[in-house]
Amino acid sequence: MEDIRLKTAAWRYADREFVLRCNMNVLADVQSIYGDLSSAFEGGMMRSVLDFLAAMMNDYAESQNWQIRYTGRELGRDLSWQEFQQVQELVMDLVTSAISSGDEEAPDEEASKN
Repeated sequence: MEDIRLKTAAWRYADREFVLRCNMNVLADVQSIYGDLSSAFEGGMMRSVLDFLAAMMNDYAESQNWQIRYTGRELGRDLSWQEFQQVQELVMDLVTSAISSGDEEAPDEEASKN
């Protein structure tokens, strides 16, 4: 049986440990910023990465009953270029995993039915 759990990643920011995951709440938060989720993937990815990261951090903070919330703009002010490069790969891996899970097997399943 395929493991369908969302991927997670540990990340430390402002002396707090976060467990990042891209779930439906995160996707909905980013969609509310861009109006359409696909718009988050158009143009420059730097802003999108920061917005996805903030949404993941906020989702985790809420689950821990922390009274702190972040914005992509705030993270953009605080992260160095090196920190951004490290977290960019992490965030995009989580987002890609969340929105593409199962899609790659669909053509094989369809072919086996014919």
